[in-house]
Amino acid sequence: MALSAGIAGEGASGTAPMVGALHAAAAAGCYSGYLFLLRRHTSEEHSMGAVRDVSVSAALVGLIGGLAWGGIELTPGWESFGWLVALALIGQVIGWLLVAAALRALPSHVGSTLLLLQPVGAVAIGLVFLSERPSPAQFAGCTLVLGGVAAISLTATRRTASAR
Repeated sequence: MALSAGIAGEGASGTAPMVGALHAAAAAGCYSGYLFLLRRHTSEEHSMGAVRDVSVSAALVGLIGGLAWGGIELTPGWESFGWLVALALIGQVIGWLLVAAALRALPSHVGSTLLLLQPVGAVAIGLVFLSERPSPAQFAGCTLVLGGVAAISLTATRRTASAR
């Protein structure tokens, strides 16, 4: 993850790349926990409740964090509020309802594999659409992520096949 984030080699940028990498590691840990809990506590009839609970929790954490750092605007204006609502409904609520439904239908290693490909996809999108030039270390990090995902998927597939 550190390699693909660009903190090693020539890809490091910004005023504090190590702090950025630490934030990314914390975000990855939270995201992993979220996916684990979403899969574990979501049944077919309760996927709306799980997404609701997570959304309310995220709003509360964001509110508390924003108040703690003094960077929260509670009166954004109607246009900004409309965009926030659209983003929340389309990108979060509908998106995560679809993810929750798909995770139930897939073996856990397949769902995890698909979701772990997202960071590598972000590097690829940056390369194609934003003309970013990832460093060799970033490409190595992406290769390690893809290799790790493939190894876990193959191991899980073999375990499932031998259990039958």
